[in-house]
Amino acid sequence: MADEYRRRAESVATLPLPGHCVRPRESAGSFDHRFDAAARADIPSDGVWHTVTVGEIPVGLRTEYLCVPSVEETVYATLVLSNATDQALLAGPVEVTVDGDFLLTAALPTLAPGAVRRVGLGPAEGVRVTRRANLRESTSGLRSNTTVLDHRVRVELANRLAAPVTVEVRERVPVTSEPEVRIEERADWTTPEDGAGADRHAPGTRLWRVDLPAGGTTALDGGYEIRIPAAKALVDGNRRS
Repeated sequence: MADEYRRRAESVATLPLPGHCVRPRESAGSFDHRFDAAARADIPSDGVWHTVTVGEIPVGLRTEYLCVPSVEETVYATLVLSNATDQALLAGPVEVTVDGDFLLTAALPTLAPGAVRRVGLGPAEGVRVTRRANLRESTSGLRSNTTVLDHRVRVELANRLAAPVTVEVRERVPVTSEPEVRIEERADWTTPEDGAGADRHAPGTRLWRVDLPAGGTTALDGGYEIRIPAAKALVDGNRRS
């Protein structure tokens, strides 16, 4: 009889998880934390999942908009979550509401104490972005022995929403380990600091962060020069977006 009860107890581990739920060992790895319940709770032994309130953890929330126009001219709404408490918040479903109206159910990542993470909410139709790029190739040096690839980028943003927004625009500049190749940037974008924010970034990532009022527009100009010996060329050709 004991074996039968043990089999029934262990069968719970094979139940399909509710939507957006992730087992703690998968979502948090070697992360360990203890949750102290405020009171006892009775849970029916009926072989299905039940939701039990263990406690409440205040989480910092702010909405930011993100776009990578060199890949896709679409702005995405994101929710930046920060956990300033000494309690962990495990991965699972989170219901997002706007002005009291239900928007969607998204997947909440594990938030360790002090962690900051970003949750995607989908395209933001009210914020528009366009990108134009231009390349001019020339030579320089006393004997025209250097090829100069001058890349110019212009990004235009328009906020059609009734509230101000913060938009993060991501670009990438080339990186090289070749001593004969020089890359000179001409923009007021910034280099992200990995490990201090909500994301990890690919090498060469640059950021613009723009505050746009309701109905506001702006244009961002940037670019870079690639200088290589005239006898050489970039892999896959000198032209870049």
